[in-house]
Amino acid sequence: MNFYNAVNPIMLMSMFLVLFGTLVSVFSSSWLGVWLGMEINLLNFMVLMNPDGVFVVEPAAKYFVIQCVGSNFILMGFLLSGVYANMFSNVLLVIGLMLKSGVCPFHAWLPSVVSSSNWFPALWILTWQKLAPFVFMGWFISNSIVAFSVGSLALVGGIGGLNQQSIRGLLAYSSFVHSSWMILALMKSFWIFILYWVVYCFSVGMVFLSAASYGKLYLKSKGRLIWASFGVFMLMGLPPFLGFACKILVFLSIDSYMIFMCVVGSLISMKYYLTLSYSFILGSQVFNHWSINKSMAMSIFSILMLNFIGFMVMSVFLFV
Repeated sequence: MNFYNAVNPIMLMSMFLVLFGTLVSVFSSSWLGVWLGMEINLLNFMVLMNPDGVFVVEPAAKYFVIQCVGSNFILMGFLLSGVYANMFSNVLLVIGLMLKSGVCPFHAWLPSVVSSSNWFPALWILTWQKLAPFVFMGWFISNSIVAFSVGSLALVGGIGGLNQQSIRGLLAYSSFVHSSWMILALMKSFWIFILYWVVYCFSVGMVFLSAASYGKLYLKSKGRLIWASFGVFMLMGLPPFLGFACKILVFLSIDSYMIFMCVVGSLISMKYYLTLSYSFILGSQVFNHWSINKSMAMSIFSILMLNFIGFMVMSVFLFV
């Protein structure tokens, strides 16, 4: 049984409250509201971590403990903000946000949790669950702790993914590299960050949703194989895909040494992206009987046109 067969009113309500909790945090004007929204998100996400109705102890326990510790740091930072407005409280807030989003040096829990979770909650951990912590981490982007973390995160993601054998573990380390780019985007503009985040969610979602039905590295469906391959190409940042346009947009907008670390991490990560795409295409059982019908051709054309149009729009936005 997978998530799609396990949807029920409780799951739908939990999903709504997960979305609602994040929006409460993002649009809150105080740290108390941020903390409250994250708690609403956490408590309901624990339901989504077990879509089959079978409690998976290890990833759920790890995720819950880490998120609770991060929430405690945020709450303590908020309570002490009136006394140590620009010192100790800011450090506590930054540590709490790093813990909750899995940013270096508090990143070790993320690959373990994602690798052992079901496909659907793993996708949410890498995408929606990072939105609120990243938004507020942008408030401290000038902090030396955050600056060090961004550079380290890109290298950890690039090097750590080289030793991964599973899709979920590999994409967990891949998220470190993309997280460093997204945090840097916040230095320039909130909307550049949102653009990058949306493209990343779409890209990683294509890979996850294509592989989720089988849970294997070698996909058996031609349509899913195509979607997964294009998702990998977008994550890799190859032109003319949207991932490349987002990286160029951030690269030309940021004047910081941290961008060099992000580029190095991205170049290293291309090795395991190529390995993954090679496994998808040449290792697939459908490769030996390859044929393209009308629906597959339309899917390929739609994906290419979406990327091409998005690439051109962002190019115009950048140079005008």
